Amino acid sequence: MAAPIVVMLGIFFVPESPRWTYLHKGKEEAERVLKRLRQTDNVGHELQVIGDQVDEELAAQKGLAELLEPSIFKRVVIAMLLQVLQQATGINPIMSYGALIFKDITNAGIYSAFFISGVNFLSTIPAMRWVDTTGRRKLLLIGAVGMVTGHLFAAILFTAICDGNVDDAGCPKVGGWFICLGSAFFVFNFAISWGPVCWIYPAEIFPLSVRASAVSLSTAANWAMGAVMTEVVKLFPHLNINGVFFLFAGLCCICGVFVYFFCPETKGIMLEDIEELFHSGQPKSPAFVEVKSPQQSLA
Repeated sequence: MAAPIVVMLGIFFVPESPRWTYLHKGKEEAERVLKRLRQTDNVGHELQVIGDQVDEELAAQKGLAELLEPSIFKRVVIAMLLQVLQQATGINPIMSYGALIFKDITNAGIYSAFFISGVNFLSTIPAMRWVDTTGRRKLLLIGAVGMVTGHLFAAILFTAICDGNVDDAGCPKVGGWFICLGSAFFVFNFAISWGPVCWIYPAEIFPLSVRASAVSLSTAANWAMGAVMTEVVKLFPHLNINGVFFLFAGLCCICGVFVYFFCPETKGIMLEDIEELFHSGQPKSPAFVEVKSPQQSLA
């Protein structure tokens, strides 16, 4: 109960976004929010850009039909697939059934589950900084490589020392903990990358006029895929546990390929300039897109 209460109380101290404030409460209130967020009074240029963008979007507002415009629809697909792939990494089966998976091979299922949960919690702390310093795209790619490594490490050890089966009585306890470490490495890489970024990225790539609807669709995709992944547990008897980990490793490879080809970097880019990344008819390299950051715009 403690964590939800802290979150509930903290919400009262979180300001609305400058764009929402400009749209619903006017320019002066938006300026106040911007100054609070940027910790500077020099927000005139950014405020003007926000105002121009809000006015432009209001003039061209088309309702939900705007989601079907080529440039927007492309982003909807990217956001939804990003959330689907987040679930496809295998994070929920590992977190939900970790104690059962490692019970027989470590003789300490509850402690191995606590260990993996602790790694997940602690890894989110540096992630809050790395998302901005490293960048969304780069962090997703690094995380994908790390997740593949963790899954492969666990799968290979399951194959080599446990005959691919968690119920193998000959599976040594020390080897079981090494397998647990492989899964912990996967969880670490997920928690610093695909865990947070898959919620941040969709909220950044849409114009204000469709952001709520588009992000809702991506969230629905996440929950739908989460329901599908619960069925993966039924594959355990057919693939053996090593086969399941090999499957997750393959899905994590797909995650990295998807990000490399379809997810441009949004770090340091003003939301009003995001259109430059996805504008239809203007293909750009996903790794190199020159758009001014707020700091560059003020210079």
